[in-house]
Amino acid sequence: MIIIFSLSVFTAWIDPFDDKVSEGNRNYNDGKFSEAMTSYREAEKYAPDEKKKNILEFNKGNAEFRMDNNESALGRYRNSMNSGDPEVQKKALYNAGTTYMKMGKKKEAAENFIKALQIDPGYEKAKRNLEYLLKEKPQDKQQQNSDSQNSSNSQQKKDGSGQNKNDTGKGDVKKNSAQVKNLLESMKNKPVRRQKGNGNGKRFLEKYW
Repeated sequence: MIIIFSLSVFTAWIDPFDDKVSEGNRNYNDGKFSEAMTSYREAEKYAPDEKKKNILEFNKGNAEFRMDNNESALGRYRNSMNSGDPEVQKKALYNAGTTYMKMGKKKEAAENFIKALQIDPGYEKAKRNLEYLLKEKPQDKQQQNSDSQNSSNSQQKKDGSGQNKNDTGKGDVKKNSAQVKNLLESMKNKPVRRQKGNGNGKRFLEKYW
């Protein structure tokens, strides 16, 4: 009995990385996001390799998101992309897109959802959020166009023809919009089924633990 007990203690002691990650996950699920971040930082000290460290960045990103540290969350998700794990990568892109939606940056959000779908074309959560982005109210679009025009007029010089010399944003938006529409066109024969009560899903994060 003493030998068995000693072995169990030794086994737990030699895996402090998983112990600290689990502790962080419990804190996260309990809504203690600052404590979760502390646990993840402790876990990083025991990470066995760079891949594990990069995956841990994903968990940190979720904690940052919940604490409204949006820019920090985006940086964490980008770091987790270095893990080389497609499952982590697609979820990091999805969560980055969700973060951009939270920040009101719909173009960047769409770009990240598209990249997630390039990894996994059947990724329904990303498809649902793309659908939501396209179902924008007309008055919102008019306001955005007006704000964009005012910003352009104040920040960029115009040439003799009245065109902005450095106006590349419109082309990017059109290209991105075309990509989204092509994806949704391919979904017509297999529409995404929304789960009752989930809304557009933009407040939901993916987890990796």
